[in-house]
Amino acid sequence: MSAVVLVSGDDDLLLLRETERRVEELLTAEPDLDVQRYDATELDHLPELRTTSLFGTRACVVLRGVEALTGDLKAEVEAYVAAPSDGAVLVLVARGLGRVQRIARLVKEQGERIDVRTPAEWDDRGWDHLVGEEFRRLGKKADATAIQAVREHAGTSPAAIASQVAAVCAAHDEIPTLAAEHVHDVVSGHGRASGFAVADAVAQRDPLGALTALRGALDAGEAPLAIVGALSWRLRQLLLVRSGASAAEAGIRSSGQHRRAQADAARFRPGELAWAHDRLATLDLALKGGELPDDVVIEIAVLELATSRDVGAPFNPLAVG
Repeated sequence: MSAVVLVSGDDDLLLLRETERRVEELLTAEPDLDVQRYDATELDHLPELRTTSLFGTRACVVLRGVEALTGDLKAEVEAYVAAPSDGAVLVLVARGLGRVQRIARLVKEQGERIDVRTPAEWDDRGWDHLVGEEFRRLGKKADATAIQAVREHAGTSPAAIASQVAAVCAAHDEIPTLAAEHVHDVVSGHGRASGFAVADAVAQRDPLGALTALRGALDAGEAPLAIVGALSWRLRQLLLVRSGASAAEAGIRSSGQHRRAQADAARFRPGELAWAHDRLATLDLALKGGELPDDVVIEIAVLELATSRDVGAPFNPLAVG
């Protein structure tokens, strides 16, 4: 591996997975490597990388949050990347490169840059691979039906996928190869009674049912981002159905499910489904960096999503119907 590596991307979990994979490769080749992990907000200066350890071992410094570097620390990183030491490895992890373009250019000249991207919503092969990797990471085999079942339940949120796969693997540790039935067993007991129950109530425009399901989900330990994943998956499905997509294109397996999805899509007023997707995006941002407690943030969002509205008009939770 190069003396300097930059791992950049748009999803925290995928960044973590790729960074740890690279560190594991280094440790496999060099078991005595001294791995140190830091967040940019924890440091005033870059750790020493040019001096060899007293024990003759190389250092590997993993620096997260590079996108937020400022001042002296940013200048130190730029200077080091321009002339890195062969006696150490610096792994830089950034969620976006807008403010550190010079570091990105220097890494391209002196080291290795790895771009980690969340698959596009339409990229079935990319999402299948992502789900399969989560199973492999936990040492489990999963057939195509299990991968599809996880995608149906967890949607397009890497965090929700990881949570779902972990729950399935933990519940069926003795099963050599997991299938859809094993995923559904876990989801029926936890996920569907939580995240997807919330999504069902939102699709049926039932605010009270949605809030009741949400409280049950949170009390059962369901991660807020997993609930967002379920909502995203269901609302995207309704958008596809509303646009005239076939059952297969919308990820629907039976004519009965297709008819129910058509009925649910018809409950949304003009512009509501597009508005709902925008509202989910703001919810996702609020959960990842807001000041209010997660349960308050998601309760407000679920109430708004489940309540019928005229898009553009002031929100009135009492004006249902």
